[in-house]
Amino acid sequence: RLQGDWSSDVCSSDLSASIPSEHDVIIIGGGISGAACGLLLKRALPGLRVLIVERTREFSRKVGESTSEVGACFLTRVLHLGAHLSSRHYQKHGLRMWFCRTPHDRVEDCTEIGPGFQSRLPTFQIDRGILDQHVLDEAERAGCALLRPATLRGIQLADDEKMHTVRVTTAPGVETEHSCRWLVDASGKAALLAKQLGLHRPLGDEHPTSSLWCRFRNVNDLDSARSRMAHPDLMKRVKGLRATATNHLTGRGWWVWLIPLSNDDYSAGIVWDRSIFTLPPGPSLTQRLKDHLLTHPIGRLMFAEAEAVEDDTFYYKGLPYHTEQMAGHRWAMVGDAAGFIDPLYSQGLDYCGHTVCAVTDLIRREVQGEDVSASVEYLKGAYKRSYRLWFESLYKGKYEYLGDAELMRIAFIMDLATYFIGPVRLVYDSPDYEWTRLPYDGPAGTFFAKFMSLYNRRLNKLAKTRLAKGTYGAWNNGMDFTLKVSFSPNFSTLRFLRWGIRLWLMAELRTLFGKAPSCAEPAAMPAPAASPAA
Repeated sequence: RLQGDWSSDVCSSDLSASIPSEHDVIIIGGGISGAACGLLLKRALPGLRVLIVERTREFSRKVGESTSEVGACFLTRVLHLGAHLSSRHYQKHGLRMWFCRTPHDRVEDCTEIGPGFQSRLPTFQIDRGILDQHVLDEAERAGCALLRPATLRGIQLADDEKMHTVRVTTAPGVETEHSCRWLVDASGKAALLAKQLGLHRPLGDEHPTSSLWCRFRNVNDLDSARSRMAHPDLMKRVKGLRATATNHLTGRGWWVWLIPLSNDDYSAGIVWDRSIFTLPPGPSLTQRLKDHLLTHPIGRLMFAEAEAVEDDTFYYKGLPYHTEQMAGHRWAMVGDAAGFIDPLYSQGLDYCGHTVCAVTDLIRREVQGEDVSASVEYLKGAYKRSYRLWFESLYKGKYEYLGDAELMRIAFIMDLATYFIGPVRLVYDSPDYEWTRLPYDGPAGTFFAKFMSLYNRRLNKLAKTRLAKGTYGAWNNGMDFTLKVSFSPNFSTLRFLRWGIRLWLMAELRTLFGKAPSCAEPAAMPAPAASPAA
């Protein structure tokens, strides 16, 4: 549905009249995925006739979003947005997780997982409204036609060499029809094409996660003079910046993100597994979210005096879904229109990058006369395979042990190690090939994904055993789990994997014998030149 009134309908109507009805490519959705798709197509083939259809008059304020290393690689080395990202968004300084045993723990005693120094590869805290508009502007400057605001009224796919047709309304009573050889669905969570074709699949009870988020003003960040004067020990553990990291507050069955935005607001949101955790009651969703933030010592430090931005609270009951098939006869889906798993590791833009690059490469080669039937067949099954492997290796059952610092430390180290050895290394070393493939799809990727699924299942089992024995979360305060060595996109990161396996085996023994671990600080991560057994 169109948002707002029709005060600028005359402009919209005049624009639609000036746009031809026949196109090579029509893209449904002008957000980051759709705009990036149009931009890359026009860079590769300037003469291609590309139309972007965007339903909103202007992008609304979206949830604050953090990028992973793969997503940032797509933004900086494929789209070449480094200057924009550096000037309009925050440089991200890693992922940081905070644990506590009770709401009354001291801030200094909260166990912390995260980098001790700045990250080696560029990542960002992005304001999606600003980023989406910038990429859409770039696509227009490259020559894409734009219909905005435009309400989609119908899609008719052709089974033969005829053109696909799209009907849109650009003003009340003004409906136009446009035809195209290729149709790309970038409609985000609306997933228009997947739903029309009966390919849309929610994960449902397999991963019953919901999310609630809001923006807050007057937030006291972790690097402020106030925070450091009240808690001077915070400065001793970490040499880098905490405030521009993605800070997560964690508990059994839930986690909270705290992401700074460029206008000094904070995006704060909770994701929870409905089978494990229930959000406390309250007079409104906004108040329930803030009340929950204040149950964590770090949340109280930051949000005790924060004020929610009015009319800026959003809620999704069911987060994960996917399409059974992301490409077909001259049609394809990119970004969130194809699927979404979980925001814990900020990998939504990973799939955006891979799907956009795969689809634009497919269209480019087909337009240039190549036989792309093998690529279409690959994409038909690759998305579902990749999605399933990624879900089972990273997220299935993870919310059971999210609130145990020792178990999450193991997952943190091993998840990131396999991520850097695999997806991160590959997109940096072999971008022309890897961006057109989907993550963890292939013999090596499948092997690593199966290994990750194994330790993920075991950590889930250990958490349940500890919960029954009363030892769950024993290391949630008094521990320093910050890392003094950074992950790198090469095989030197195997030392993290070996270290994680050793910690995993130790956790198995502790859980088996039911011993509550001491609160003494564990040995630090060995320096790069040291033996992993040091």
